[in-house]
Amino acid sequence: MKSPRTAFLLGLLAIVLNALDGTSVVHAGKRVLSRSSVRADLLDGGTLGKSLRKMNLVGTAAPDFAWTWGLKNRDPRLEVLSGEQPYIPDALLVGEQLLAGSPSLLAVSLAIAPEHLQDPDGGILANADVRLERPGSVALFRGQELLLHTRCGISLHGHAFKYERGWASFKVFMRDELGLAQLPQGVIQSPLSLPVDRFLVRGASFVSSNLSFEVANRIGSPAPGMELCRLILNGEDQGLMSLTEHLTRRSMGRCLGHDDFDFYRARGTHTIRDTKAGEALEDWVRELKPSEFTTPIVGDRIDLDNLARHLFAIMWCGVDDWAQGARVRDRRVDHPRWSWVHWDMDRAFNRSYPGQIIRPWQKAGMDLVLGVREVEQQGDRPRTFIDQQHSLRALLFKGMLANDQAFRDLFLRVAATSMNHLILEEWMEPLILELGEGLEGIERGSAIGPARSFMKHRSQWMLNDICVLMGFGAPVRIRLRAPMGAQFEVDGYPVGPRYVGWYFPGQMVRVTSSESIGWIVDGVRSRGTEIEVEAQGDMLIFARP
Repeated sequence: MKSPRTAFLLGLLAIVLNALDGTSVVHAGKRVLSRSSVRADLLDGGTLGKSLRKMNLVGTAAPDFAWTWGLKNRDPRLEVLSGEQPYIPDALLVGEQLLAGSPSLLAVSLAIAPEHLQDPDGGILANADVRLERPGSVALFRGQELLLHTRCGISLHGHAFKYERGWASFKVFMRDELGLAQLPQGVIQSPLSLPVDRFLVRGASFVSSNLSFEVANRIGSPAPGMELCRLILNGEDQGLMSLTEHLTRRSMGRCLGHDDFDFYRARGTHTIRDTKAGEALEDWVRELKPSEFTTPIVGDRIDLDNLARHLFAIMWCGVDDWAQGARVRDRRVDHPRWSWVHWDMDRAFNRSYPGQIIRPWQKAGMDLVLGVREVEQQGDRPRTFIDQQHSLRALLFKGMLANDQAFRDLFLRVAATSMNHLILEEWMEPLILELGEGLEGIERGSAIGPARSFMKHRSQWMLNDICVLMGFGAPVRIRLRAPMGAQFEVDGYPVGPRYVGWYFPGQMVRVTSSESIGWIVDGVRSRGTEIEVEAQGDMLIFARP
């Protein structure tokens, strides 16, 4: 007699197979669902999927067979294998001329049968709203050096309307049964997880996406690894795109080294446990009284340093579609708290909705989260632009900013140190030049020129913007003058003898030296290894041995 648990699992599997309306087939003596075509929380993760495999009720197989689909809707679909061998082109068959150019530029060659692209019934392009996956192969080159060649699964990434406009982003799945299970080290310098076993090749925003992720990681706000690449699809050059790891529960598990964590994406499906944990946090925050938005109360559940850095990265980059990403809580640390990871920052830098800005660096910053004033724009404002100002992150930020001085100080310190010491022109200029290596003529100018202008003027504009929205006076300039060759630390960051920094009124600024020296501030002399001043009006600090 079957146990209740076994009976339940068998019944659930029967429902799944019956939903395929007779398209399932017998393969190797049993019904087989392709793991690559079943939602991850059914077979890849969670108790249900593990139990089904252990009981030998569901098998997994490499995509060596043509796939048919039984459910055509916007939800993750279920597919089964048929017995026909498909034609899978070889991704190695690319012309040498397509690999010419920068020896450091990554080239991604994807090969997929034409019918698996355009077939009205089963092509991934013709059925963009179904999120089908089809068998293919992938080869990665650095210059003309082959880094990887393996069979893979290929699907589209993103909303269907993008493909109607000619935009194409692809998701690539790597698995042991296909040949290789992960990217070789060094392809994506991932701050989150290694190895990378599923990645995206994304187009239309490689400059803004790459720079935004670089800025976020630079200031200590985690974002997936990303690298500029050239996409070759069935031997045809598709232009420059971005190669990035996919932000999923699976990738986060590799990052943390275990599966005992909560993972809740702003967009997407979740496990039952993740749904309960994520919704519980939402309910808790929305029930907080203004007086309860304090560091002791909110900081007990939220990593406030992460929240400040995460939202400042969004503000500085001008990500006007920022209600994306995921929040994570590691249950194995001493004090589990929620923190955020970035995702999809393509609508950043000079990318904006028509009529929204005149100059790239004047794109909305702090107002993207606060929503306290209108941003000039012709026509209707995108719905996401309005909705995200009522999201969990926005509610937390606005509540803490209005009611907790410690959080205000934390956010202003993150903003000032980021703009004075981290996202500097000399740091970002090489990144922009590297992104521009693969572009020529008008294309290079239209992509790189505005990004450079944004980088050059954004921090000063953000300083003024924050001062206005928080009711401060003008930003304060503090200069340090010392003999050439002298080295100091300001705010804990190394600086030279000609440092210039901009601060918010009332901020404390600490300058330290490795040895006791003389200091002169507004005519007042002192001696020691450090000096701390309050930013009240422009100030000049002299340092002498």
